[in-house]
Amino acid sequence: MGNGGSLSQGDAVKDGTRLERAFGAVKSFLDGKGIFETHELVTIGLFAAGSRAATLMIALVGGGMNPVTIVIRSAVHAALLVVLLCKVPKTGALTLFNVLGAVLAFFLMGQGMLTIPAMLVGTLLTELAFRAAGGLERRPGLVLPMVAASELMVRFANLGVSWLAVREQPGLMVFVTAITAFSYLGILIGLPCGWRMARELRHAGLIR
Repeated sequence: MGNGGSLSQGDAVKDGTRLERAFGAVKSFLDGKGIFETHELVTIGLFAAGSRAATLMIALVGGGMNPVTIVIRSAVHAALLVVLLCKVPKTGALTLFNVLGAVLAFFLMGQGMLTIPAMLVGTLLTELAFRAAGGLERRPGLVLPMVAASELMVRFANLGVSWLAVREQPGLMVFVTAITAFSYLGILIGLPCGWRMARELRHAGLIR
């Protein structure tokens, strides 16, 4: 009986230790930098809505799909995205921003739903790759290359979807490729602009 009691007590202690470790692991996960706080989710949503609203207004004022309008729209999008990632430097912020932006684009302009799966895969792969390189939490300087790589992946994905849609009309693919090239040119222009905006906002105390 004595040995059985000691064994039962030992098993109970081991079970308690395992439960304590399990709860500790869950707590550390919930407290981790990959989990968003409420104000961060609100910030991402506001930036996604602001980006879509701004690009829509630029398209309306600029007269539609001309090269200048495309470049300006993409530059504004990239600048806002850089500022967002400087303010919320967490894994998943980029993916959430792009998904919300795509959903808003569908409701505002009726486009973009077909490209969401490809865009989601490209953005997730980019975030995972940069997470392996240290992530924005530890290396804030990765913001610019991360946005550049993500937007490039998204555009390649969009080109693939477009090719599936217009493969029987190769002439349209030339037009789509030109639009994509002008769009990425705008991204490259917007990156340094967004970095300067984030630096000024940091000096003003609006970004930590």
